[in-house]
Amino acid sequence: MSFNLILLLASCAPEPTASDGQGLADEPPATSLAADGGPTEGRYRATDEDGLVLIEELRRDGSYSFSDKDGVVIEEGRYTQKSQAELCFTASAEGAAEKCYQEEFGQDGVWRSTDPETNAVAVIERIDN
Repeated sequence: MSFNLILLLASCAPEPTASDGQGLADEPPATSLAADGGPTEGRYRATDEDGLVLIEELRRDGSYSFSDKDGVVIEEGRYTQKSQAELCFTASAEGAAEKCYQEEFGQDGVWRSTDPETNAVAVIERIDN
């Protein structure tokens, strides 16, 4: 059974720029925002239309892991934010292709992620940062 549940995290902030030719401007590091407005990094629960649950951990270094509800790791790899409404994952398995999910935080307050191949929709909940 395939777990095609993923969440969107959002766009990256611009890179710091040079200030007066004396190095980088005194700006805080870029912070990415998830669809819910919180930080990208964190743990999430994705529940598909059949009730299957996937726990997603997205790390600050761009790596991720997906586990089943019992904590068994199903997949690991790297993620890339393409835009506020698109998050892409590439599994660490040899020959794995990038797979990009469409994300939305609806007016109803529900965060949904759509699989690009099957159009299956998962509901995303933040567990912690």
